Amino acid sequence: MKKLILQMQMSVDGFVGAEDDHRWQLWEWGDDSAWDDALKQDFNAVFETIDTILLSRKMAEEGYLTHWGNAATRFPKDRFYAFAQRIVAAQKVVLSDRLKAARWERTSIASGDLPREVNALKAGEGGDIA
Repeated sequence: MKKLILQMQMSVDGFVGAEDDHRWQLWEWGDDSAWDDALKQDFNAVFETIDTILLSRKMAEEGYLTHWGNAATRFPKDRFYAFAQRIVAAQKVVLSDRLKAARWERTSIASGDLPREVNALKAGEGGDIA
């Protein structure tokens, strides 16, 4: 059975979203990132075993998939962006009762009974779910 791995970023004071453009992103991941090499390596390790990513409709619509797809294209050989390559390659499942069709590559929509949908994904073959 696949594992469902929660991966989220939160500041010490409980802040979980940036303002304006990337509400799903707490801070920028790039040259000006405050993350050291060890933290980036640990973050990448989370994505090494996954083959499916669960997303909310808002995360998908507000740019998560586009942002990391662009990062994967811009930094194809950078080891600190290995997770971006995994995001592009993974099957994405957007949990939404509003969306009827996916407009992103390798993405499907799941709606209705959330526990049933997640349990069905966990029962499948392959890597873990993040």
